[in-house]
Amino acid sequence: MTTLRIPYKPQPRQQKYHQATGVDELLYGGAAGGGKSEATIWDALKYALEYPGSRQIIFRRTFPDLQRSIIMRTLQVYPKELCKYNQAKHEWIFLNGSIVELAHWDNDSDFMKYQGAEYDQIRWEELTQFEERWYTYMLSRLRGSKPYPRSVKSTTNPGGIGHSWVKRRFIDIGVPEQIHDVPELDDNGNPLHWPEGMANAGEPIIRKRIFIPANVFDNKALVDNDPGYVARLMSLPDNERKQLLEGDWDTFAGQYFGEFSRAIHVVEPFDIPTHWKKFRAMDEGYNDPFVCLWIALDPKGTAYLYREFVKSKLLTSEQVEMVRLNSPITEHYEYSVADTSFWNKSKMEDVTPAEIFARFQVPLIQAKKERINGWKRVREWLHVKDVLDHVTGKMYKDANLKIFNTCLHAIESIPAMVHDDRHVEDAAAHPLDHVPDALRYWCMSRPQNDVQEKPWSAVPDGSYKVRFDEDDDDEHNPFGGNETFW
Repeated sequence: MTTLRIPYKPQPRQQKYHQATGVDELLYGGAAGGGKSEATIWDALKYALEYPGSRQIIFRRTFPDLQRSIIMRTLQVYPKELCKYNQAKHEWIFLNGSIVELAHWDNDSDFMKYQGAEYDQIRWEELTQFEERWYTYMLSRLRGSKPYPRSVKSTTNPGGIGHSWVKRRFIDIGVPEQIHDVPELDDNGNPLHWPEGMANAGEPIIRKRIFIPANVFDNKALVDNDPGYVARLMSLPDNERKQLLEGDWDTFAGQYFGEFSRAIHVVEPFDIPTHWKKFRAMDEGYNDPFVCLWIALDPKGTAYLYREFVKSKLLTSEQVEMVRLNSPITEHYEYSVADTSFWNKSKMEDVTPAEIFARFQVPLIQAKKERINGWKRVREWLHVKDVLDHVTGKMYKDANLKIFNTCLHAIESIPAMVHDDRHVEDAAAHPLDHVPDALRYWCMSRPQNDVQEKPWSAVPDGSYKVRFDEDDDDEHNPFGGNETFW
């Protein structure tokens, strides 16, 4: 009998990846140089040999990426005595009947490729480059008649269009290197239960997930062979260094609103005073979510996003109903600004969503849709500034936009926005951009000097007196007149 030696000696972190059992979903990596692709390639080989007739798939976002990182490497190291490569189908066919398919997923049209497909193992390389709905759809393709262990194994660095959902799915669930029981939820956030007829009918559906971090220092072979690689990572700009060298998930290269900080922008909820000016901002959608944001402006000019509603598959009548239900009768709104699509008539109805809103006493004004200027205005509100504490004499960081920690969609989506590769001043289209869009509409509805520092002083009754420069006219004074009292 001929014995084949496999030229692979896993590093300690790679060994943890290979030995992880009893998990439904695994994420490995988090920084550059951790041996992610090597771990994927050899793990797929081991599984193919151990489970005859099994079928696996390895995804990269684009075919050039697939060609450079997976196809070329497998051609170098996979034993030709045990398997052969079908170049037309981009798959490895093993003597024992196992198949490892090498694929790329670049857009929504790729859904059609996998209808009816079955896989025992699904592997994603650089998971943050993919959209969440692609990943979750492929969970339905993880099936088969043979009693083999089935799981999804992914690798990635922080950053990219999928950064936010990957962080939520794997990083935020708890400490790394531990298996976490995560309940499956429906679109409304309610736990899903096993249906009748199953052995565990009525029990919550639980997915077991684990994150195994790795960085360049966990890959001794790479550091020994190329010690300059660490120096090159250290010389990167701050955000990229934190991402690629340290595996930092809170900042990443390409982040559009790099100034966003949970410590500065996110606050505990409090009762909004009745005399503060209040607004609503909306983004229209059906398959994409409908969004309504409630924003209050305090006498010093600080805005508070204090309530949000985000939900898909709502008819216009249901949207306005939810806006009304979430708008207490004690709150008065200066105006409600909305996406211009609210004024579009559908083919089936001779009435616009804006007219339906107006019928239910929710009049809307049209948003200014300028993207570049709009994002600049959002950035002005998010801008972190140094402020002097007149009591302690110390400086502290502050911003003109605060978000209640109950507004989870806003907190997730704003830091998830990334730069558009083709239009660097613009933000790229993103699955979570609907809340930032609504916020942009509100920012563009305010006068430019709204976000600038305004002098103010307390008056005896405990309210505030805001003074605007004498040359400010009513058009630029957000409250009308040269001074306003609360």
